[in-house]
Amino acid sequence: MRPFALLAFICPVLVHAQTDRVVESNQNFWFSHWGDHHVAEKWSVHSEFHIRRAELGVSAQQLLIRPAVNYHLNDAVIFTVGYSYYENYGFGEFPIRFSNWEQHIYEQVQTTHRIGKLVMSHRFRIEHRWIARLVPNAAGDEGVFDGYSTSNRMRYRIWNTYPLNKSGKLTANAYWELFLVTQAASGVDRFNQGRLAGMLGYRATKELNILVGYLHQNLQRPGAANGVDLDQRNATLHIAAVLNLDFRGKTSDSVPQD
Repeated sequence: MRPFALLAFICPVLVHAQTDRVVESNQNFWFSHWGDHHVAEKWSVHSEFHIRRAELGVSAQQLLIRPAVNYHLNDAVIFTVGYSYYENYGFGEFPIRFSNWEQHIYEQVQTTHRIGKLVMSHRFRIEHRWIARLVPNAAGDEGVFDGYSTSNRMRYRIWNTYPLNKSGKLTANAYWELFLVTQAASGVDRFNQGRLAGMLGYRATKELNILVGYLHQNLQRPGAANGVDLDQRNATLHIAAVLNLDFRGKTSDSVPQD
């Protein structure tokens, strides 16, 4: 399905998703690292972590660690298998009752192509999620681990990069990403999250690229607002350090992950 056709299909669902929901706005700060490090002609290892803070850095929002292995079919197609570990913390007007954690196994394919100077990357990912379930203790003031709930989530992202000078050291970057859960009470509830971002990039060295920009996150949390579905709209300052190492003695570019 072409990206614009996908948008045309999704937009009516998103409009409907806002009906009868509590809207909450937050201001967050995210710092990220990711990189793809070649160890052989067709193989690379992926390193990634995210430190996400609420109230522009004052309180914890989320910690994410995501190692993976990549197989490079060619310069335009990469297959990936990886693992994600999340720690989730309470933030905002309607925080989660107890901090918890998640573990994911995921598979993805990423394709890249050019239109003139514009580089476009499409990423398709499916995540198999184990989400820790915590129940109150006898006093009701602490959470006790009570096993995992499981679900699957599909993600599609399009990332665009355009050079702003002849050397290509300065770039303009924009991306849009959609998250859909495969098990839901209704079609509307399948929408889990959406992101839209714009970032400026600066290539400090052959290996290191710095990105700074704004990200808008739309997050749906069914029943989180005292039993009413919650629509979180998070304005986020995002800084990322993309470090790509090549143990074959070369430097490789990679499209950012998240």
